[in-house]
Amino acid sequence: MEFSIFQTVLFALFLINLVVLSLYDFKYKAVPDYLLLFALLASFFITNLDIFEALQSAFIISGAFVILNFLVTFYIQNIKSRFLKNESLKTQTALGEGDIPLIASFGVILGVYNTFIAIFLSAIVAIFYAIYLKNRKNEIEIPFIPFLVFGFLLEYFFNLSNIFKDFY
Repeated sequence: MEFSIFQTVLFALFLINLVVLSLYDFKYKAVPDYLLLFALLASFFITNLDIFEALQSAFIISGAFVILNFLVTFYIQNIKSRFLKNESLKTQTALGEGDIPLIASFGVILGVYNTFIAIFLSAIVAIFYAIYLKNRKNEIEIPFIPFLVFGFLLEYFFNLSNIFKDFY
């Protein structure tokens, strides 16, 4: 990828923003909206996709995860909470509010397919961390943004989606 000086500086700021978002999420399990807004807006200036393809990627990715979040949250709050007779599950959600805009910004930069690969990698690593937390500290809520950032960086710098293309 060839970047202009402006894109290079903006990408560096974008990466710093991702680190700050990750640290915030680890500490507070919440992130400031202005950092998410910066990530989303900056992604449109960083991407090599044309504006319509970038918007399409953002809407497809974020729309898919809004629906997935709804379905998994419905399952947790209505089915799992009744089955386990655990009232605390009735307020739990699958994804935080900050995950969706960040996923959309990754879609703008990477495109649809590569973003799904990045999220898949994020989820794999997050599962291991969740198992560790459950066994060591008996916690069930994990910050997902650091894992999203990790998956994004893996996909962006190492283009791991090429490995998966061999399987279909």
